Amino acid sequence: MAITSTHIAIADRINCILGDGVIKNLPLFFGGNIAPDAIHSKKDYQRADKKHSHLCDGIRLYGYGYPEIAQQFKDRVNEFIESYYMTAGEDKDLYFGYIVHLLVDELYTLSVFERLENHLRNNGAHPDEPGFRKKLADEISDDPQFYKEAYVDFFREASSIIDISANDYAFKQNPVDVLEAVWDYEVKDYISVNEINTNKRWVIDNFFKSEKTESNDDCEIAIRFVDLAANDIINRLSCRDGFVRLQR
Repeated sequence: MAITSTHIAIADRINCILGDGVIKNLPLFFGGNIAPDAIHSKKDYQRADKKHSHLCDGIRLYGYGYPEIAQQFKDRVNEFIESYYMTAGEDKDLYFGYIVHLLVDELYTLSVFERLENHLRNNGAHPDEPGFRKKLADEISDDPQFYKEAYVDFFREASSIIDISANDYAFKQNPVDVLEAVWDYEVKDYISVNEINTNKRWVIDNFFKSEKTESNDDCEIAIRFVDLAANDIINRLSCRDGFVRLQR
């Protein structure tokens, strides 16, 4: 899954592409883009809590290699849109941002798999063969029966390449100003007010105010991913006309 600064960079880019007036409440939109990960601030946090906040209960790796599971994730996103975004009233941009975060993490995971596929193809593998992707997904799992350490190490390294540091991205909006503009909101049934506030303060202090933020050695790849993700999500959500729904 993408790191926080990548999520905020993509939110900034989406706002820039859509132009003035499409996103009415930018602080809520930016807040929504980091809200699913605010579950880390939950008391007695468990890994299952994050699966739930990302609509991934029973779903591993966004269904890579398992088309029926991939479709299940898309169906859940559309159900979330119907139940929460469409009924959110003035808080629509909060839920819009939340949805964007979920789709960024999906695209991020599938992009890393694409890099792994290309690496394996260059070494004689044939990713388009029947069953190849299913087997590869199993080999990235934590199951010791299938686990391949070399693939997992490559997966982690490739992930770090497409993440962007706050220091390496030219934000159009000041993330700190935008995030600090609105506090004390919740994502109904998923993220509490306290979790939002605690996590947002931590994000601001550690990603945008800290001098310890490390730069990516090859940030051009990460910048291209930000642009790719922003355009991909705008197209998938058909949000240019003000109606958000995930295309199947």
